[in-house]
Amino acid sequence: MADDREKPNQHDEAGKQPHKKRRHKSHGGGHGKKHEEHEGAPEWLISFADNVTLMMGFFVIMLAMNMNKESDGPTVSRSESEVQDDTVQSSGWTNVSHPPFIDAAIAIREAFNNPVDMNSTNPNDIPLIRRIQERTGSGVSTTPGQTGPHGSVQSVRTSDYYSRSGVIPFSDYADSLNEQQRESVAEIAALLRGQRFIVEVRGHVSAAEAGQSVERALSLSHQRALVVAHELAARGVPWSRLRVVAVGDADRVVPLAYDPEGHSVNQRVEVMTTREVAPEDPHLREQQRSR
Repeated sequence: MADDREKPNQHDEAGKQPHKKRRHKSHGGGHGKKHEEHEGAPEWLISFADNVTLMMGFFVIMLAMNMNKESDGPTVSRSESEVQDDTVQSSGWTNVSHPPFIDAAIAIREAFNNPVDMNSTNPNDIPLIRRIQERTGSGVSTTPGQTGPHGSVQSVRTSDYYSRSGVIPFSDYADSLNEQQRESVAEIAALLRGQRFIVEVRGHVSAAEAGQSVERALSLSHQRALVVAHELAARGVPWSRLRVVAVGDADRVVPLAYDPEGHSVNQRVEVMTTREVAPEDPHLREQQRSR
């Protein structure tokens, strides 16, 4: 007797079987392990290192743009001395004394096509300009003055006072001027003519020249100051504006000198313009009235 029960369709049983995952074939010559799918970050997501790099670049651009930013106030014509005072008092680079840092700032400016303007009066650009001039070997003085290796003369007692001045160095025990020193005095006299301020001519000696003798130190320092004052008077600076001061060994540039070079720095005559106005000569005033 034939079995009347219908046999299940093989295709139906095949359709009911669970789906099996296909394995990736091993690559030729490679490993035979199967690859597993990982849940990676989206393609649009930027890595942390790239994000930090972008932020650093943004701040560098902001720095380069801000360094060339001028004040928003109205333009006012000012003298060179006022610009110099503002540079000392308000410059953001005043306390920066590391040349590598200044060199980096100059390089950043040049990289962003914003080079330093050598004629800029912006106080923030002054240290950069001086650094460029130092690297090129040119002078760093921004005001007319005495020719020499120093861009400015700094008083031993520092202050915010800025004036026209000069320094005449002297050799050991010398109390006369040679031709080079006379040229230096002539340059100083050209800056002092036509003014009414008192000019102090201060003579100094070194500790080696003083030799533990106050009289010798004062005598030599006075003779040095007097010979410079005579040369200034011969160059057109009136005696009524000159004040000769014998300092001796009491005001050293190098406090403790251990070699001849250190002592030579203290052997000098300083010509300093004070804030005191010279009084008017009463005899000259009477002569002008009689005319």
